[in-house]
Amino acid sequence: MIPISVFIFATVLFSLATNGANGSCSAQFRLPKPQMIVHFGSKHLLRETPDTLTAELYEKYDIYCKHGFETQSYENINGQHKELKCENNNYFQMDTPNYYILYENWISCSGSQSSRMYESLTKLPDCENEMTLVVGDDFKELGSLKNIAICYDLLKAKVKYVAYTAYPSKMKIIEKTQIGQLNSLGLDVEVSPTNAMFNAISTTDILNALKKDRQLKQLFGDETFEYTNLIQDNAFKGDFDESSMAVKMLNIVWLRALRSGNWRHLLNALDVANLNGKYDVRIGVSGVVKLPMLQSCNVSQKMILELPNGDTVAVPSHIWAHIRHLPQQSEASINNTTNDEFVAIAHNSPFVTNDQRQELCNSMCHEVPWLKESLFMKLQNYPIYGVVQCCRVADVVDKLDYFPKSNGPPPSLDVPRSWILPTPPPPKFEVQDENDDETD
Repeated sequence: MIPISVFIFATVLFSLATNGANGSCSAQFRLPKPQMIVHFGSKHLLRETPDTLTAELYEKYDIYCKHGFETQSYENINGQHKELKCENNNYFQMDTPNYYILYENWISCSGSQSSRMYESLTKLPDCENEMTLVVGDDFKELGSLKNIAICYDLLKAKVKYVAYTAYPSKMKIIEKTQIGQLNSLGLDVEVSPTNAMFNAISTTDILNALKKDRQLKQLFGDETFEYTNLIQDNAFKGDFDESSMAVKMLNIVWLRALRSGNWRHLLNALDVANLNGKYDVRIGVSGVVKLPMLQSCNVSQKMILELPNGDTVAVPSHIWAHIRHLPQQSEASINNTTNDEFVAIAHNSPFVTNDQRQELCNSMCHEVPWLKESLFMKLQNYPIYGVVQCCRVADVVDKLDYFPKSNGPPPSLDVPRSWILPTPPPPKFEVQDENDDETD
């Protein structure tokens, strides 16, 4: 009888020989993971990078790291792009001379993998005198992915508005063009991160400012407001980490109930509507929250928080989102109604009154087809979830700070028709600078 130990040994040898013959390869990926591109015919797909990559003989993958690569055996492998190819004997070959990733090896990126920021020399509408910044990825000859664009006033260190197309497909195809308003923008000049340009403001700073002011503490306590990103869409969470420039630019003081309530319900409804179409979105803030008069004076106090370092942060009274449906090429323009375009205006204050809502417009949320059956539609008027109303563009075009009024890019196969708006008079009000008189 053959000893059991000999049988096990023979089985292990057979298994190893079979695996070698099949030519399968395996490698581990650690955080921060590289971006991985799979080629399928003429298409290039950005796929989610797995914890473990298993490939068959001669299978190839392109991996990208913005600041180079690290592995178990080597540090600081230069270059943003490497090709992994499954070779014989169960190892990956990397297109760095004489370098291989063995079965036991791992690979990761050097530094953060959050999307990089570029300046586009082609400007967003009404952003001719400001910088147009694009958060995205440049894959060189393959194409690019442009996720959001920011109209940024460098001198005032203020975001005028943010633009994106809702929403990127979960299967991201890298192409030379993309649907929506970001198509004409370029990734022309890479913007290197620098902490010197942005003051580090944390939620703790905001909470401490609220506690320090006795009137604010009396009104709000510790849980009413929070300091976080203007862009709350789940589709873009991977584009921001806490240390990125975009986060430092886009953080605002939110009414907590609004952000987690009806604003979230609005974005969830947009996410569902996105299953049947694409939407160009522009988002910004307007005004400064005014506090109720608690003392015998005729002047309302604006909610401007003083920070320990001497800086101030204004709490916006409104958060607006201009949402416009992009018609399919087969759709005739006569089939697109004014209800395909509207402005959602959220009141970022617990003190909103009916008169203040009426000053903006008579809400027409019930006329927007994709909102009719949504949770947002059922709860939009309940202050506990934050009050949001829907307005036609013409009703608010001259009432909101930094609302873009000029036409967008010209029509093309990949870009929607212009954002055609009437030429309005100058805005009636703007968010005041920090040194302005804080009284009306």
